[in-house]
Amino acid sequence: MESAETSSAPTAERILEAARLRLAAGGFRDLTLRPLAEASGSTVAALTYHFGSKRALIERLVQAERQADAARHAAFLARFAGLRALAPAALVALLEHYLDEAAGRERVTSLIWCELLLAAVGDPEARDLVAPWIAERRAFWDAVFEGRIGDPQAWARACLGYVTDETAHGLAQQDSLDYRLMRAMTLERLAGRGASLGLSEPAFFEAVVRRLDPALALPGPASQAPYAGRALDIAMAAGEVIVARGAEGVTHRAVGERAQAPASSVAYHFRTRLDLLRAGLTVIYLVAQGRLAPRQDQAEIEAFVARGTVSVALAAARESELRPYAVDLRRLRGENLRRRAAERLGRDLDLCAAQSASVARLGATLLARAEGSPPQSAELVDWMLARAT
Repeated sequence: MESAETSSAPTAERILEAARLRLAAGGFRDLTLRPLAEASGSTVAALTYHFGSKRALIERLVQAERQADAARHAAFLARFAGLRALAPAALVALLEHYLDEAAGRERVTSLIWCELLLAAVGDPEARDLVAPWIAERRAFWDAVFEGRIGDPQAWARACLGYVTDETAHGLAQQDSLDYRLMRAMTLERLAGRGASLGLSEPAFFEAVVRRLDPALALPGPASQAPYAGRALDIAMAAGEVIVARGAEGVTHRAVGERAQAPASSVAYHFRTRLDLLRAGLTVIYLVAQGRLAPRQDQAEIEAFVARGTVSVALAAARESELRPYAVDLRRLRGENLRRRAAERLGRDLDLCAAQSASVARLGATLLARAEGSPPQSAELVDWMLARAT
């Protein structure tokens, strides 16, 4: 049998590929050495020999993903090199092509990108890993728009924010024709900076959203708060677990530890894991609506909602029963932004314009939090909605 010391180079490549697939399938919590060794047909000793530590393994993995991502972006730029100007129709086609590729043949890279962004919000080591990757993607979008459109830096910022959030949703919903139709309408509003260019008529958009968004009995802005007392404490803890660990991390034990309650008490209030997950999602809804405040600072509240909703979208890419919840959170964010625009700007937006802006806003917020910089999402929204009525 081959020893760890004499393992050939393909062994390291096999370990990296196994790590890549495990990270994409289950996030960082699935990237433990012994199961990884088994998945790669290797040993823990071989992993240690080739990479030294789990941290070094992750660094190598992310470096390889960045190199592959750079090659994809170079090919993308070459593909559109002959396009001299980005009129709205051309911009929509370019973004659809990019998002289809991200949810299709680049699905594993997209899952890893999303996982790393979420981890970086609260983990300085993950932030160090993702910061250069964000810079590379920002440079790519700068190159897409430079010389092709007026105000290229603003367009690059808006589209990077948009595709960051949309990629997570596309991973879960890409095979739904209604989702793709809704996406086409929100892309049209992005290209028109809030204005409809022919497809995204408000009544039509809302009809598509209703087909996508089944009645989940989650709280609307005018409904009564569904929890009180100990049940509310547990639901809050479930929401915190979604934000900290992703929806996959929601278990009775994990929520009990966060709520400082025995798992039996958690199960008394929320019998099944789905009940518990739904409670955590309800908390994220209530925070997004401004009816709960788990953080004191408004920027922290926005980060809570951003990380929570992307976590749910990412979980829905792996658990199909969560897809309706991810779509409903997307719809809710558009409604919330429409309400805020009426309060802050005195503007009456339709849901499609508001949802398009909310997608870009959330993506920009997540990127800023992953980099450790202050978000400027309000300014981005104002710029995006310049032509909305």
